Amino acid sequence: MQAVATIDYSQKMRMKALFALLTSSARVTVLRVFLLDPLRSYYQRQIEMATGLPIRAIQRELERLSSVGLIYRRAEGNRTYYQVDMNFPLFPELRGMILKASDDVDALRGTLALEDAVQLLFLADTRDRVLAVIRSGRRVTLPSKGPLALEVMSNEEFLRALGERKEQLDPFLVRGLDLLGRREDVLWRHIEAAGYNVQKGEGVP
Repeated sequence: MQAVATIDYSQKMRMKALFALLTSSARVTVLRVFLLDPLRSYYQRQIEMATGLPIRAIQRELERLSSVGLIYRRAEGNRTYYQVDMNFPLFPELRGMILKASDDVDALRGTLALEDAVQLLFLADTRDRVLAVIRSGRRVTLPSKGPLALEVMSNEEFLRALGERKEQLDPFLVRGLDLLGRREDVLWRHIEAAGYNVQKGEGVP
């Protein structure tokens, strides 16, 4: 009897989540931010910058997504952060749909965002090359093939090239785009200290 009750509850949660998603394009836009990089938590202004939606609309959608258990919140000082619950029953299916509906850049971004070894990700100005900076000594599972050429540097190699202002970084740091937006990473202090001002890609918080 307990098993039947658990199944019924799980099915109801799935139906509530589907209804919550399918009744609002703004909701899908907000959720897309979380599903492309589900390891990160975001505050409302970050979501506003990434989506271009009014803050009131974002607050409404976050409330709705929280009410069905797809998003959870935590307070840190005076700021509230939101993050997708990766244990939610529909998480794999929802994320799969978002990735399938994404262009090549966002699909790669979404794939590598779940790789814990990946610290930073940059798109070159030619829009056909991506640079992944990974933690030294860590292994990362990279896509075997795709339309984008993927280059990999360890964080030690990256810092060395940064210090020497190697021209090989210019397509990514001068004219390219930041694909993950993880500006809290310690590497960003070195990037800014070297005088680079890298723009975020479209939809990147």
